[in-house]
Amino acid sequence: MQIDLSLDQQLHTLIEDFHNAPAKTDTAIRRAMTKLSRFAERQVLRALSRSTSISQKKIKELGRVRVSLHRPGQKSDQYELVIWVGLADIPAHYLGRPIQTKSGVRTGRYRWYGAFVFQPVNARNKMVFQRTPEWKHKKQVSLKSGRTMWMGLPIEKVSLPIANSARQAVEQLQPKLLERFTTLMQQELNYVYRIE
Repeated sequence: MQIDLSLDQQLHTLIEDFHNAPAKTDTAIRRAMTKLSRFAERQVLRALSRSTSISQKKIKELGRVRVSLHRPGQKSDQYELVIWVGLADIPAHYLGRPIQTKSGVRTGRYRWYGAFVFQPVNARNKMVFQRTPEWKHKKQVSLKSGRTMWMGLPIEKVSLPIANSARQAVEQLQPKLLERFTTLMQQELNYVYRIE
């Protein structure tokens, strides 16, 4: 008699779990997708940091990686994980304080040979520039003093290209995402249904 009662209680619990199944499953999916979005952001930041030698913190400060999770009803009928990576080159003066050396400029871990430090009139900070390969000496009127002077023009801002590194990081992440989602979903379903 006592065994029958405990079985009835277990059946009642099982029936109750299946009755609440859609809500519990939705909770598990939501939690798994949230964890997956954090995982994706960490992996992209880590891969970009390794390939460019820029710290993950700096990449995040520059706003180069954004991961957003759209739940059903926000923008579509299903979950959407959007990974945005900025592909524009990073200007050299963002990589550290520019220091003029004999051979060029050093910013953080990077050295830019043949470059020079210059602060344009409309800029707050000093920037790193270098002459383009087809530069020539030209007469130029100074905007500050109004004097005419010889300058080696044209010059261009020095920057670090990250487009290829970013593409490779996202391509390497795609197979990992499905595997990680499967693991997370299994963990969350186990947690929600208390399966041991």
